[in-house]
Amino acid sequence: MHERGIPPGPNLIMRIAPIQHIPHIYKILLDVIIYPKIVPKRMKVVKLGGSVITNKRAAGSRKGAKARFVPGVARRLLKEIRDSKQEVVLITGAGSFGHVLADRHGLKLGYTQDGQWDGFCQVARDVRRLNLLVLDEAIRLGMRLISIPPSVSVLQAEGRIHYLDEGVFRRYLAQGITPLTFGDVALDMGERRFSICGGDALALRLARLFNAERAVFVSDIDGIKVGPHGTLAREFWREDLERITPIAGSKGRDVTGGIAGKARMALELAASGTETVILNGKKRGRLLDALRGGGPVGTWFRRPPA
Repeated sequence: MHERGIPPGPNLIMRIAPIQHIPHIYKILLDVIIYPKIVPKRMKVVKLGGSVITNKRAAGSRKGAKARFVPGVARRLLKEIRDSKQEVVLITGAGSFGHVLADRHGLKLGYTQDGQWDGFCQVARDVRRLNLLVLDEAIRLGMRLISIPPSVSVLQAEGRIHYLDEGVFRRYLAQGITPLTFGDVALDMGERRFSICGGDALALRLARLFNAERAVFVSDIDGIKVGPHGTLAREFWREDLERITPIAGSKGRDVTGGIAGKARMALELAASGTETVILNGKKRGRLLDALRGGGPVGTWFRRPPA
């Protein structure tokens, strides 16, 4: 027996198994316990955007977290995920819980002065508050979700995900538990020292890791509009990037740039084989339809024909 509190190491394994079997034992430990490769087939990745589950008008509100959360919409969307009976990795955006403080402390571009670490910790606290509110609603619905914060599971490099602890996602999926992660702050191995780890970047990384069949981005708009008259693009191709219609009321806050970035990310996913859709989560049943394999109203990204 090994000493209490100390896991078995190579010496113990050598005592209980011939040396020629040690590589096989380690492989079993890695594949089954530490880093299981078995994940459900036909995986879906769902990102609930901050625009649909939080109240942006209450950003910075002193009334507390509940004033910034939209529980009715979040509960209905979670119920649609539950009722779909699909295997899902779930991501939530930060919405009014993260962006205000991140902007106030200038976190987007990384470290410039020591006081920013206060903002870093405050943003991490606020996005966890949103995460706990979502978890509360899920548990009330009888769902099994586990929170995986990027601040402790992701390492960035100059603002991009360099390392993500996929093992923790795989281990929970192997137990039939839905991983829930979210837009967060994370340490950065580059000159920035820290950076923002956005929900869209997490969705892209996780969909690729698990060869997701479909990725669903739930927003407060029907999809991406293109052309001078703002026509909803039911299908979106790379040439449509130059035709994206600016959103009215953006007040110059780079909203169109954000949508273009989301479109580029969705095109990347589609090119790798993950069918992707941006749809309106305020419209009842669209998320459920998309998860069940339907084609609800939204903007769809598919692999270009060969």
